[in-house]
This record gives sequence, C-alpha cells and structure tokens, in this order.
Amino acid sequence: ALLHSPTAPEDELSVAALAREVGFEWVTLSHEVAHTLGFLARAETCVVDAYLTPVIRAYVSELERALPGSRIELMQSGGDMMEAARFRGRDAVLSGPAGGAVAVADVARRVGAREAIGFDMGGTSTDVCRFAGELERVYEARVAGARLRVPMLDIHTVAAGGGSLCRLQGRRLVVGPESAGARPGPLCYGDPNATELALTDVALFLGRVPDTRFPFPLRRERVARRLMELSDSLGFGQHEQGAARVAEGFLEVAAATMGEAIRKVSV
Repeated sequence: ALLHSPTAPEDELSVAALAREVGFEWVTLSHEVAHTLGFLARAETCVVDAYLTPVIRAYVSELERALPGSRIELMQSGGDMMEAARFRGRDAVLSGPAGGAVAVADVARRVGAREAIGFDMGGTSTDVCRFAGELERVYEARVAGARLRVPMLDIHTVAAGGGSLCRLQGRRLVVGPESAGARPGPLCYGDPNATELALTDVALFLGRVPDTRFPFPLRRERVARRLMELSDSLGFGQHEQGAARVAEGFLEVAAATMGEAIRKVSV
C-alpha cells in the first residue's frame, strides 16, 4: 500500500512484481481493493484482503471440485451476489450477516412491514440491522478493530452468540468475545476437549434450549458441574440453586449486550 497509488499505481505494480519474483504466492495491491483517497483506510483494507483472500480462494476451489459444472456465486458484505472467481477477502467480512439482513428485508416486504429490526444470533456473534423500506449501506466501517473501505450493509455486530464463552473475571461474569467454535464447541456437546461454558450451555441449563431438538444427546450434567464450581467460587455454594443463579447472571449479561446492539440501530 503506497501513498498515491489510486492516481499513480505504477510503483505499487513494481513492488508487486518484485514480491512475486522473490516467492510471495499472493500479493494484494491497495489500489485494486480500495481505489480511493485516504491512505490509512485503504492500507487496512489491503491488509484484511491479503489475509483473507488466499483462504477464500482455497475454499472456492474445494467447492468447484465438489460441484463440477456448477455456477457458484457468493454473497458480498453489501448484500449482492458475486461470481466466485472474482470474490475476494474484502467482500467477505460481513457476507454472512449480510445474507441475514437481505432475508429480513424480504420477510418484511412479504408481510407488509414498512419498518423492521433484524436480529441474527449465530455461533460467535449477534448481528442487528434496521430495515425502513430499504437496507442501509455504509462505505467505510470498523470491523473487529480493522477499518474497511468497501460497500457493506450497515450491520451492528456484538460478540454474543451461542458459542460465546462464559467466564469469571475476578467476581465479574463475562460473555465473549472468545468463542468455543465448532470444535470443541459448548460443554453440552460432549467433546472431551471442551472445558469452558458457552452461552448454549447456560441456555440449556435454564431450560431455554429443548434438548429433544438436537440430532445428538446433550450432556447437561457437564454443564451443571461447571456451573456449581463457579457458584462455589462466588460463595453461593456448590448446589443446583447456586448454579442457576450464575447461569441467570451470564444470560443477563448476554441479553444486555444484545439489547445495546438493538438500541444502537434503532434509537
């Protein structure tokens, strides 16, 4: 990312040629990913794109091998579809939440709602958007600390999802931003490598998640044991009632975080 590359890209192209010559497999040029003034935002967008694009290209190659003869299009952060061959990391940062926002707009139009708030709780985050006849777009946003200059839907994301880890920091209950991920997942999924509570565990313990709706048995006893340990360390005693008190606390923290996200897009 060089200072004046949007108007004079020659130096960036020269650096790219040298980088490829010495063995770099993937080179991202800032004037290709964000052809605008504003060096810092363009440089940060370039870094994000360089980090993500090789991973996405590998994923797309796997899809193409698995689906020979298919035409593959992927959702962009701006809510539009793009051919897989042209899809880059800069386009993917909010592509999942964008799909949810597009669905919210479609459902609102079908039921005749002129205004709607979209609430999309996933594994690692909760994504909130506002619909008022059309979805709002932004052209620069800060995502996970990185500034991105690329068209995207105006989606507010908070780190509170089903996999968000529920921890004790001193005597404070904290939910997220770290996540249990797909592996090892929440304690109740039964992976022996899982050692920490996730929000799904808390919801299961409090009866918010019906275990009959899962394709595999959930391990509530693992969750109860961990909650009782936390209850004991907080002075509530090592019993079911104390465990429920801790679980309700974690749920309240998560709900407050999500409620703040809704206020952010609506008030």
